[in-house]
Amino acid sequence: MGSDRKTRQFEKRMAQVLDIRPTRVAEVFQGARPTSLRVNRLLDDQRYAETVEQLRQRAPSVTEVDWCEHGWFWPDQDGFDPVMELAHAGRVYAQNAASLIPPVALDPQPGDAVLDVAAAPGGKAFHLAARTGNQGRLWLNDSAPPRARKLAELAELYGVRYAELTTHNAQYIDKELPPESFDRVLLDVQCSGEGRVNLRRPDALRHWSEERLNKYKFLQTKMLSCGYKLLRPGGTMVYSTCTLSPEENEFPVNKVLGRYPDLTVEPLGFQEPEFLPGLTSWMGERYDRRLAHTTRVMPSELFEGFYVARLVKAG
Repeated sequence: MGSDRKTRQFEKRMAQVLDIRPTRVAEVFQGARPTSLRVNRLLDDQRYAETVEQLRQRAPSVTEVDWCEHGWFWPDQDGFDPVMELAHAGRVYAQNAASLIPPVALDPQPGDAVLDVAAAPGGKAFHLAARTGNQGRLWLNDSAPPRARKLAELAELYGVRYAELTTHNAQYIDKELPPESFDRVLLDVQCSGEGRVNLRRPDALRHWSEERLNKYKFLQTKMLSCGYKLLRPGGTMVYSTCTLSPEENEFPVNKVLGRYPDLTVEPLGFQEPEFLPGLTSWMGERYDRRLAHTTRVMPSELFEGFYVARLVKAG
């Protein structure tokens, strides 16, 4: 498919998904970048306080993320150079603000058994550890051994304690781990990455196609089923992607809701102007009405395009 035709196809699709004019799509899709910092709460109290003070000194306009404890929106004009030595010391973690959402939505508690199915490069996994004060049983998994090795190095840097680090394939992880053994499961899955597309680049859609979306949706449905089988009754699973098409978001969630009647959908419980309700129909196909409680994040100066569903298994 020619690049111009592919761009028009992408713009038409995203205009429908986000309910905006096609002429606005190029303005919206300008690529994701780090826009937030999370101060590592696994630091001792003195070093934590010193780190927060250094952030305030180096960027007086830094603002707290009111729904994410220890999270800060970083002023874009300042860049991250002033705090990179803090990142290299394991004191802060720089990431796009959308990546703060899944750990907050999962809300792990001290004592919980928590599984991060696709944990590398580590930002969300380390956030989970910090939210429990290293008092949960954290199981990290990533299917690629090189990524898993790097994950282990960074976990040491950030003071993260974990029970296990494995390299199981996410599509079959339920065959490798005991059933119903986790209180919380994070499933931040491989996807087509539409939320990070920068239409200012001529090669922005080089790897994008509707065929790819339809390939991923079946893999993602399988991963969701695996996560369900590993989740204890009463447990919570968060499914998230950095993409926007319903094929990779509402479609797999709708499938598992139909397959497992003891699953329910819970809203995030916090809101930003960029947070849109999930769709309940797409291309003539009706979805479970509860998908309106899931969240699609509109790409903006602060957030990359993202999708999050919080699913709870009946106790």
